[in-house]
Amino acid sequence: MLATVLSAIGLGVVLSWMGTDYALHATSDQAFCGSCHSMKPMQASFLEDIHGGRSTKGVQALCTDCHLPQDNYVNYLYMKAKNGAWDVWKEYVLGAEDVDWIAKLEHANRYVYDSGCLKCHNNLQTGSELNNKQFVAHKPYFQGTTEKSCVDCHQVGHHDMKRHLAMAREKNSQ
Repeated sequence: MLATVLSAIGLGVVLSWMGTDYALHATSDQAFCGSCHSMKPMQASFLEDIHGGRSTKGVQALCTDCHLPQDNYVNYLYMKAKNGAWDVWKEYVLGAEDVDWIAKLEHANRYVYDSGCLKCHNNLQTGSELNNKQFVAHKPYFQGTTEKSCVDCHQVGHHDMKRHLAMAREKNSQ
């Protein structure tokens, strides 16, 4: 009897973990995020970017790789739940047509986490030491003597975002 109960609990834990893992992955990519009307320009520009659909390495970042913290799992889950709830509320209840996405581009560093950049570019610090140009460019960042984030210097993730946003604005005004 005890073995049956423990087996059932174990099976429940494994199935729960598998379901959670599936849900997290299913709600992390551009297909899911781009299913909201307000995200169509972001999806289109992402698919034109080297980190998205134009990757020459066969690797494509997920939306959550950049737009959620990658520093620890608890923080990741908290921010995914918080941001996801807000995004659904804004899109379907309040309406997202009043969002000035072009103005938000000026503060992209508020919506992109360096921990996501460093998750993929994980040997940037040590690799930069071997490449003097990279080392000089990234030294203040790794020494903590600058407040700049990765996207303050590197315009990545969404190719020609302003053009896509302008096209969407024009299309919606017709």
